[in-house]
Amino acid sequence: MNHLFPPLLPKDELRAPVLVLAAHPDDDIMGCGGMLAWHRKRGDAVTVAHLTDGAAGDPDAQHDDIRVVRVREGVEALKRLDVHDLRSIGLPDGQLPEHLDQAEAAIRELVAEIQPKTLYAFWFTEAHRDHRAVAHATARAADCLPNDCRVLMFGVNAAVVGGTMFELGEFMDQKQHALQAFESQLAYNDFAERILHRDHAATINVEDPSINYAEVFADLRPNELAEARDKADSLIRFLLRDDR
Repeated sequence: MNHLFPPLLPKDELRAPVLVLAAHPDDDIMGCGGMLAWHRKRGDAVTVAHLTDGAAGDPDAQHDDIRVVRVREGVEALKRLDVHDLRSIGLPDGQLPEHLDQAEAAIRELVAEIQPKTLYAFWFTEAHRDHRAVAHATARAADCLPNDCRVLMFGVNAAVVGGTMFELGEFMDQKQHALQAFESQLAYNDFAERILHRDHAATINVEDPSINYAEVFADLRPNELAEARDKADSLIRFLLRDDR
């Protein structure tokens, strides 16, 4: 029985163009904001798509139009990472599983346009139903991805077990600055600090003292997505069964 520590891999092998699929404004920054900052520093073309309108993000009705607020915050956060190509798809927040066909169609259109060589999306065991819906829509659209596309699947509210790590200490301040753009969401949950601790904890078994922050991803190819989805779904249903 061997160790199963996530490998710490070089970033330079990743290729552009880059496409990021997120359910809501802020998911992209939490899941792969450090990598996006790195891609842009290298000069890579990066496109981010927010699949929902974010309208469920203000349960206390603190804003007159939370959709406008969340789009504005998403634009500003990405600007702080030097990412300027944002697509707001506008599907209903909290209802992506009921709009899976539309999500898949939007992903197919984006892939046809961008032909990404690196794709970031959610891992299949996410807790939020919208997050899992994006993961499933991505798997359903896998046949339209370039065969050599590197699919890096992140977790926001669930850890990616056995994934790949990329060291990102240089970009943590920039990522935190981007997360601070989401004032409407931080009013409910100080996720910025928690994400910082999560990215730090990812390096717990890295012996190099100069490496203190990393983002973790399931590292797949398009033809592996369907099998990964089925295995992950089976595992999470087993772990969360209600017959205990």
